Amino acid sequence: MHYEYAHGGDIYGQNGEKNAAIVDFSANINPLGMPGEAIEAAKNAVIQANIYPDSDCRALCAKLGGFENIGKAGIFCSNGASDILFRLAYAAKPKKILVTAPSFADYERAGKAAGAEVIYYALKKENNFQIEEDIADLVVSEAPDIVFICNPNNPTGNLTEFCAAEKIAAACSSVGSILLVDECFLDFVEDPGAYSAKPLTGRYSNIVILKAFTKIFAMPGLRLGYAICADAGLVGRLRFAGPDWAVSNLAQMAGIAALRHGGAYMEATREYVKKEREYISRELARAGLTVYPAYANFIFFSCPGDIDLCGELLKKGIMIRNCENFSGLGPGHYRTAVLSHEKNELLVRAIREVKTLWQNR
Repeated sequence: MHYEYAHGGDIYGQNGEKNAAIVDFSANINPLGMPGEAIEAAKNAVIQANIYPDSDCRALCAKLGGFENIGKAGIFCSNGASDILFRLAYAAKPKKILVTAPSFADYERAGKAAGAEVIYYALKKENNFQIEEDIADLVVSEAPDIVFICNPNNPTGNLTEFCAAEKIAAACSSVGSILLVDECFLDFVEDPGAYSAKPLTGRYSNIVILKAFTKIFAMPGLRLGYAICADAGLVGRLRFAGPDWAVSNLAQMAGIAALRHGGAYMEATREYVKKEREYISRELARAGLTVYPAYANFIFFSCPGDIDLCGELLKKGIMIRNCENFSGLGPGHYRTAVLSHEKNELLVRAIREVKTLWQNR
């Protein structure tokens, strides 16, 4: 079986060395960077590398319980959000899963790794790739073992309203399905509480909410994600679905430190990202590209399929995410992160230059 890397952030050459000349817009990391307290905590934790980490992440779960206002009992921490996806698939042993298309590739990969059949709910371009309420009917008719929803959706960026999530949760409950709601990008959204499925966990024990420090706290290299779930039995099965010591001492200490002033950091992030997101969206639309509504720290857009935008931008030292390998998409679809204003100006200028050159061929 041939493996092909299907994510952004691959800025390494054939020898494995980081290409410092590349400006990476392909990975959606917080442009404010990793909080200073978290950096210092990770540095200080190096001296604990000679002992095993706390496999239960007790101090981190306690901190997360207070931060999420849910208590620590229903929190499971692991080696990034993707690790939890695969653990869930191995724990639930699904025969069938339902994913939206297009969406994050690892839902499908995790399901297939566990031997599951994949059912697709197609997101329609003419509806800005929005989830519609008929997905609940598909859940009932297909009765998948796991339903995966990404909110906001990656790569399209659209939000699922709370009322729609509530109907999906009810449909899943009626047929005994687990509902995985990926909220890894929700903290970038204005008023995230209005969209979070977290209030539903009190009514539906079949809901798993997926979150990560990766994007919002800009620490993808430390690998730290967590799940929120009211079903203690399912949380226990997640533990058995992978090895112990999934979270290093460095990641645990950095996570605790990041949460110390996490609320203020997120507010500053949302304010900065909103301004820069609107700038990029406006300028790309002025350049003649089709730009879809964006709510997080990335923007989904399209341009004529005969333009090799990724290739041309790479010649200029800029990497964006080519989205043609997402289920339900094809050539001409792209995603860009929101970075610093200086870098965002560089991106806009380079796209204008590529578009002009292509038009003048």
